[in-house]
Amino acid sequence: MKKTKLSMMLMGLIAFTAEAAISPQLPGEMIDAFEGKFGVTEGKRRNHTKGFCFKGQLIPNESLIANYSDSAIFKAPSRVIGRFSHSGGNNNAPDDKYGELGIGLSIVDLNGDNTRMALNTLDFFPVSTPDAFLALNQAKVKGKDAVAKMKQSHPELAAFSKHMAKRDKKVKPYEDHTYNGINTFFFVNAQGEKTPFRWVFEPTMANGVRVETHSDFFFDNIQASLENGGVSWDMTAVLANPSDDINNAAVKWTGPHKTITPVTLMIEKVATESEGQCDTINFDPLVLAKGIEPSSDPILLARSPVYAVSFGKRLTEKAAK
Repeated sequence: MKKTKLSMMLMGLIAFTAEAAISPQLPGEMIDAFEGKFGVTEGKRRNHTKGFCFKGQLIPNESLIANYSDSAIFKAPSRVIGRFSHSGGNNNAPDDKYGELGIGLSIVDLNGDNTRMALNTLDFFPVSTPDAFLALNQAKVKGKDAVAKMKQSHPELAAFSKHMAKRDKKVKPYEDHTYNGINTFFFVNAQGEKTPFRWVFEPTMANGVRVETHSDFFFDNIQASLENGGVSWDMTAVLANPSDDINNAAVKWTGPHKTITPVTLMIEKVATESEGQCDTINFDPLVLAKGIEPSSDPILLARSPVYAVSFGKRLTEKAAK
């Protein structure tokens, strides 16, 4: 079984590296850069290392989506295994200090097909290409001077830094954050018509801090929130305007946009990674069932091969123990 998983991972790595038009070396170099920047926690993810699992459901709540997509996740409740996480490679990242967060979903619909998603609290990506993102992470390993030089050749980094400096740095638990899909996907309806969109997960209620804060209070806090009204997100699709750059994750869509909210994500229970089922899931956002397709965003297409390298390392390290 382990050999089969590794073989499938390697086949996917080759296919997606070709599709994303990136060099075969880039996925490995990207993971090397993460390890150089964060260190290595064997058997763990190289980014978004700290986290825990959850189970839940996707509940359809808007019939309008049938005009845009015939995906089964919009037709009946779907089972979800997911993961909340901290951005970065620190397995001991403190909950009581500000940091970017993430959420991953593995969705099994009524047909038994799987759709996966990976979102985070960033509003947009710092750079627009995999090569630039690799160079940025390699520069961070080298130090501040290298990062400053990188910014001179990539003006989008200045816009990103300026935006991040203005963000609210208040510490909030996982359940109070909005999570963004910074990459564009297409809804595909029964007639084959495609509509570009980006996901925004908005919490349906404000839970706040319910327990005493400490470096690992998020897990206890979400359990308290589940017991006091529940935890859920409206999964809103922001439909692209004709002027939007749908293949550039470093550009935030601005101004009025049409939105639809076809499903709600409801959390039922949380579990540690050792007790839950999310630790061996690769939250590759290019695993998509019928009704949703990827855009040509190079950052999106590069995710599969990079995730595959990290996943392969984790499987190998776990098998060696």
